[in-house]
Amino acid sequence: MTKKEKVGLNLIYSHAGKRRVYETYKQTNPEMAQKYLEFVAKNQAVQYIRWDDIKKKFTA
Repeated sequence: MTKKEKVGLNLIYSHAGKRRVYETYKQTNPEMAQKYLEFVAKNQAVQYIRWDDIKKKFTA
């Protein structure tokens, strides 16, 4: 795990909603959980995150 991903994980676990979303993704779709973690790590100030089904990635 990279340093940036560790920061993203800390951010996820410090926010109740993001933690719930991440934990759900980990149980149902681990690949999507990893993409969520990478997105949060790169975009730390983003408040609302959604999945773009066409591009198969998270967007703000």
